[in-house]
Amino acid sequence: MHLSHLSFLLLILPCHSLFVLLPLYLYPDDTSASAWSNVTATIAAYPEVQWQVIVNPNSGPGTYPPDANYIAGLSKLNSYRNVITLGYVATNYTQIPYTTVASEIDGYAEWATYADANISVGGIFFDEVNNTASDDVYAYYKNVADYAYAKVPSAVTPVIFNPGLPAPAELFNYADTIVQYEGPFSSYKDVTTINTFQPGFNAQTAIVIYNTPSAADIKPSVDSMVQQGIQAVYYGVDCCYQVFSGQLLSSLASAVLAG
Repeated sequence: MHLSHLSFLLLILPCHSLFVLLPLYLYPDDTSASAWSNVTATIAAYPEVQWQVIVNPNSGPGTYPPDANYIAGLSKLNSYRNVITLGYVATNYTQIPYTTVASEIDGYAEWATYADANISVGGIFFDEVNNTASDDVYAYYKNVADYAYAKVPSAVTPVIFNPGLPAPAELFNYADTIVQYEGPFSSYKDVTTINTFQPGFNAQTAIVIYNTPSAADIKPSVDSMVQQGIQAVYYGVDCCYQVFSGQLLSSLASAVLAG
């Protein structure tokens, strides 16, 4: 974990105790235009809320440069002062070789060289993170995180790990944020769930919730996260992050802002 990155982030972005970690995995074509528009409209409507938006062209960066649809989508996201874009990299619980992961990071880093638009990512989101307490696991994630910090040309370079489950304390030394809960709305139990997390690391913890009912009142839970010192949150409509409800995004941003 690079404390200087976190400190710099607080200086350059509007400061609230909680930010939104949004997995925008949809391809930005005509069929998903309304979903991307719902995301960018909410970002624009809540400029004091911090957003870290994960993009995932092809379970990684894909070919360089991205196609015209991604160039347009990325450059629009990067036009907002309250957004940091993150590149998605799968690790398959350490089964993907380090050299492959490094190549994926290099692919995202190359986006910064594109001259016709700002399509750069500011950090890396590592998915399928192994939460086993083991020296081999620790070494793998330290190495990939160090590579991301070194290669992504950003003043901030947030690195996020997603085991989706409580993580061992050692992993928090290598990432700015760890997703310690990724699961359905029905299984999230506020403080009861938070109390299953690694103690002492709420300020580096994200909670990602999917299958949120349309009538759900999420504000009490978001308030609880703020009180517990959680770092990041997302509420989604579906399990695979293919639907982005403008109403739910607005409710989430409003609750985060109020917190």
